[in-house]
Amino acid sequence: MPFLKKHTGFFTFVLGIFDSCCVLAACLVASHFTLPPDGSITLRQQFLDHLVYFVVFVVVWCGAATDQRLFHSHRGDSLFEQMLSVAKAVVLSMVFSGFFIGFIQRHGLERRFAAYFGIATLAFILAFRLTLRLVLWSLRRQGFNYRQVLLVGANPRAKHLLDVLVGRGRYGYQLAGVLDDEPERMEYLKEHNVQCLGGLNELEGILLTRVIDEVYICLPVRRFYEEINSMAHLCEGIGVPVRLITDLFPVRVATSHVHQLEDIPLLSLSAIPEAQFPLLAKRLLDISVSLLFLVAVASWLFPIVALLIRLESKGPVFFRQQRVGLNQRRFTIFKFRSMVADAEQQRQRLREINEADGPVFKIRRDPRMTNVGRWLRKFSIDEMPQFINVFLGHMSLVGPRPPLPEEVKEYSWDQRRRLSVRPGITGLQQVSGRSDVSFAEWVELDLAYIDNWSLAEDFRILFRTFQVVLLAKGAA
Repeated sequence: MPFLKKHTGFFTFVLGIFDSCCVLAACLVASHFTLPPDGSITLRQQFLDHLVYFVVFVVVWCGAATDQRLFHSHRGDSLFEQMLSVAKAVVLSMVFSGFFIGFIQRHGLERRFAAYFGIATLAFILAFRLTLRLVLWSLRRQGFNYRQVLLVGANPRAKHLLDVLVGRGRYGYQLAGVLDDEPERMEYLKEHNVQCLGGLNELEGILLTRVIDEVYICLPVRRFYEEINSMAHLCEGIGVPVRLITDLFPVRVATSHVHQLEDIPLLSLSAIPEAQFPLLAKRLLDISVSLLFLVAVASWLFPIVALLIRLESKGPVFFRQQRVGLNQRRFTIFKFRSMVADAEQQRQRLREINEADGPVFKIRRDPRMTNVGRWLRKFSIDEMPQFINVFLGHMSLVGPRPPLPEEVKEYSWDQRRRLSVRPGITGLQQVSGRSDVSFAEWVELDLAYIDNWSLAEDFRILFRTFQVVLLAKGAA
């Protein structure tokens, strides 16, 4: 049994101690940078005055780090995934400890100290965990802290698994052998030079006579259901973890993950972003930016635009229209009216001169457009009331544009995946040509955005949107 595995509890304790030392160092750094300039308080006094920060944070950190599985072995996780988990745990700990400290102290939370403390804690724990991960990678490459694995089934799945497990020495896996009823199938694994230890019925004997830390079952479930069930019970009885390859369905873009609903294990297949923390951050960004815009900009800009619209033509200032949002939810979109008041009634008459392909209706020199409306469209000012939709949760800052219900009726099955995320004011299509792209390219860009979504991509699209709008590029 690997030494580190044998002493898991001890190393978890040591890991917690080192994390606490990082927090203690961060408290000292924050105390130093918040010392009064007149020298009326020593560093020791400043540290003791804020010792409650250290104590409360360490207690909350233990819970947050456990929730993010930071005290577990993460051989297969990428470096980015673990660093992201550390950042999540630090943010959660700062929030909850800040609430608690603000509640127990009369003078409340000292924001300047808390800022230094939070930044220093994140930097120290990230540096420690990064160093630890690099040291463990080095030890595993040298043959320490390895895990002995047994594969059941020789097939292309097993080959791909071996490419990952054995091909990356930093994971620390060594192959004990393979079990398969058809030895000729070992041809799939010939490049790895692995040993066939016998047929499937040899599993019990192998577990009793060899050092096996994990069993990986690569057999197709439909054909070998009974055998897999029997193997799982054998491994469970002796306490050896068993891993089952979960690529059960030939999906194209969906990713799979296993999670638990109370005592019910679930295998999820999803083609949309499901990472809770980034999605929460995206929603918080939507609320913050839309609220800031409505308070700081809309309060003076909207009356001016409203006056210009009313001076040129009769009718309402705002244009309201039913659109289709997340998972086909209907909502009312808000825009500044850029056309004559009866524009919707004239739409059917103008279908013959529609310039857009697919189910979209677009006319570059639309005769229904007012002079003020043409200027509003050019600089996308007519879209600004949609910040109300963003604040209400109907839309996001970035996402596919919300279609009309009659457009959705003409969508193909794959095109309906545009509705699997919250629609946006701007998106990849808007910064890639706005009205100049075809409908097929439009859908392709939206699906590419969904498949590769990240907060960094959202910020990049927002930045490019400012450039496109200022240059009035591709506006219709």
